[in-house]
Amino acid sequence: MRQDMNADYTRERTKKSARYRRAFASHVRRIDLAILVLEMREQAGLSQEELAERVGTTQSVIARLEDAEYSGQSLRMLERIAAACGVGLKLRAEKQPAWDREVVLV
Repeated sequence: MRQDMNADYTRERTKKSARYRRAFASHVRRIDLAILVLEMREQAGLSQEELAERVGTTQSVIARLEDAEYSGQSLRMLERIAAACGVGLKLRAEKQPAWDREVVLV
């Protein structure tokens, strides 16, 4: 029930406020990046400490990257993590109606 109320509230706020839409979208992107780092690490069977050692950083940096509240991700670090986990990483840019480019990073 509470989840339905939250969804309804979010839907109404996004209809009314461009600022809220931007903030909500930004938060969703941070969540997606945190989940991406976590899933790459887990798929590789690595602990935070093991991944940190492979990419030349500390466990606390990996923990921060897996935190949806963190907003300081860098493309270079994501590339290093993907490579350490044996995962391909692509960057995609698009603009409607007909422009779409993708670059393989790792």
